[in-house]
Amino acid sequence: MKLWGAFIKTIKLLSIFVMAGALYAYAMFQGGYVSWFLFYSVIVIVLFNAVFILYPLRFIEVERRIDRKLLSYNDTVKVDLILKKKVPFPLLFLSVYDEVPYGLGGQGQTSGTVFFFAAAKNLSYTYEVRGNRRGEYDFSLIHLQAGDLFGFFQKERTVNLPVTLTVFPRLLPLRKWNTAQRDEQFDNFLVSSKSIEDTLSVAGVREYKPGDKMTSIDWKVSARAAKLVTKEFESQEGKGFLMILENDKIDHWTEPFESAVEFAVSFVDYCYKQEIPVGFTLLARSEMLIEEEAKLSHFQQIYKELAKVKKEKMAPNTTSFAKRFSGRSIVWISPGLTLQTLDDLQRLANLGKKLIVFYVPNETNNNLENERLYHLQRQKVNVYAIQLKESSFEVTSYRGKP
Repeated sequence: MKLWGAFIKTIKLLSIFVMAGALYAYAMFQGGYVSWFLFYSVIVIVLFNAVFILYPLRFIEVERRIDRKLLSYNDTVKVDLILKKKVPFPLLFLSVYDEVPYGLGGQGQTSGTVFFFAAAKNLSYTYEVRGNRRGEYDFSLIHLQAGDLFGFFQKERTVNLPVTLTVFPRLLPLRKWNTAQRDEQFDNFLVSSKSIEDTLSVAGVREYKPGDKMTSIDWKVSARAAKLVTKEFESQEGKGFLMILENDKIDHWTEPFESAVEFAVSFVDYCYKQEIPVGFTLLARSEMLIEEEAKLSHFQQIYKELAKVKKEKMAPNTTSFAKRFSGRSIVWISPGLTLQTLDDLQRLANLGKKLIVFYVPNETNNNLENERLYHLQRQKVNVYAIQLKESSFEVTSYRGKP
């Protein structure tokens, strides 16, 4: 195939010289201004093509600039493609095309363009992408293409410039925590943010220190004590809680799984604002463990993990529950309760651990599942259903019957 391509190129090159020779012979025999003008005009084009053939595209430096590598959900970012010629040459046309990873939305612009009669030494093109789906997106290849006046010769070059763009999951407010409302469909009660806060265990109060967040101040106790005091959580005393996202069920529907991921990042954001340290792990990846902390960089690390999380099979050599979650209070987030999930939760409850369960409800819960949920509650396990309503999450406390 390579030999055939070289043969075709040779034929094209010879055809140009044959045409130039024919015009020279015509000018010699015909004579006159027009004949020689035509000959010299073609000679200029032939020389231009010869220089183009000798001009390698590796003389063009390619650069991709993305001003931000971390992108909020549905936010946009500009991508700049910059071309710098080491040796200036007036290319007839030069096209540049950037391969945009699947999942990033465009803004009505293509990710490439064509420069005609590109004589400038520096060229640039800018387009925008929108992060309308969470995940890690790897930019890699940029394609260059140039050609001659007759279309006989075309040159292509591919440049590998790896850049990773991370799109965070959608962050939604937890606004529908009202104790006065009742959800008849699930026979549940909507819960308040205070009851969630109590579930996460306020261990006590301490005197206010400069730098403490206003949301952590206990105003009632402050009024009685005539001084500012700050709520202190169990996790701040070193007991902590670990958030587990269930990602081991490859048969989970995509929509409930994405809802679980979005709730997880929204719940983590709530913990950050309330100064509640939290750890994070994935059920199917025992090696991925982020210890409990309350620093901004720590929460950003959790956001990044939630951005790229996928459904995967449980590793066969996964550490036992007793060893893996020893000495921890646990917040379990499930995209859908199955019998296997309920068995896992029962094992954790039997270990005597403090356990909070958030799950995405579905209409197919059978009597056996409801019975097991009821028994979990009997073991003082807090069970909450989460639903996406009006661009916010509604949290309901399970009140089922066996």
